Amino acid sequence: MTILTTALLILSWILIIAVCLPFVRNDYWIFRILEYPRYQKLVACCIVMVALVTVINHTNNFHLVTACLLGLAVIYLTVKVWPYTLVSAKEMRRVESTDKSNQVKLFSANVLQDNNEFSKMLKQIEETDPGVILLLETNKKWEKEMDQLVNKYPYYLKKPLENTYGLLFYSRYKIIEGSVNFLVENDVPSVEAVIALPSGQKVKIWGLHPKPPVPGEDSHSTAKDKELMKVALKAKQCDLPVIVMGDLNDVAWSHVTILFRKTSELLDPRIGRGFYSTFSAKNWLMRFPLDYVFCSNHFGLISMKKMPYNGSDHFPMFIHFQFTPQLKVNQPTPKASAKEETEAVEKASQ
Repeated sequence: MTILTTALLILSWILIIAVCLPFVRNDYWIFRILEYPRYQKLVACCIVMVALVTVINHTNNFHLVTACLLGLAVIYLTVKVWPYTLVSAKEMRRVESTDKSNQVKLFSANVLQDNNEFSKMLKQIEETDPGVILLLETNKKWEKEMDQLVNKYPYYLKKPLENTYGLLFYSRYKIIEGSVNFLVENDVPSVEAVIALPSGQKVKIWGLHPKPPVPGEDSHSTAKDKELMKVALKAKQCDLPVIVMGDLNDVAWSHVTILFRKTSELLDPRIGRGFYSTFSAKNWLMRFPLDYVFCSNHFGLISMKKMPYNGSDHFPMFIHFQFTPQLKVNQPTPKASAKEETEAVEKASQ
């Protein structure tokens, strides 16, 4: 057996283990963080599998088993990322409308607390002209630099913090009800607000930024999962049209994000349109979709854009929705099974 064959076999088993570890339903970070690079693992598995089948001994059972397991890993990873490819069916309808009184533009950005490119952020906000802005990782410095926004956005909720979990929420539309909440941890705020569109239509919005399951932040995903499931259960019971936005610190194809979508019955406008990977803006190889705007099926999509680099380690997201309640019949929502509902309730109460 050549050195190349040995190296490919070792690499194959490393990839197989990396694919299988997230099957373990444990909140410890090593099991959860390996869900993030599924697209990267898919590319790596495909390359290694092609190389492996050209050099292995096809009469050696161990070689054949390795190749077969690697092939199964490719199939599994393809299934996971497929919904976020351009060839997949779209979950949310695109619409065209001139009824601006029922439109809402949203701008969501993790600014990176140490980022001082304030003018770039303000320029992007000016260019997109959103009705609602959510800025995350904002401290007192960022609050001061963004103060000029109150001239156009007279309604706001603020909780600047120095721990990278501060937030600033600005709205051009009247905030009927609004609060900054600490749903799980006393140093991780979130926003819950009811805004009134120009037509008078009320919309419920949650703005979130839970901690990621990584060493130095939180060694377990328990708190993040709890916050997401709490909001998912509330969103499902809400009688108003719903929007959930923010940096969820989880990838679109993770078990928990899928559970969130099914439990909340919210739509993901990315499905069928691409990954829209927002982090890390400074590392093209390890880039994941972490920043989201989910919505109930009362809305149609006018446009969606990942904004250019602005100094942060996240790309901002801009989304333009149209409140079109008649679309509900053409936009079936994801549904949780009885087992999944039980899991969501358990995570929300753990």
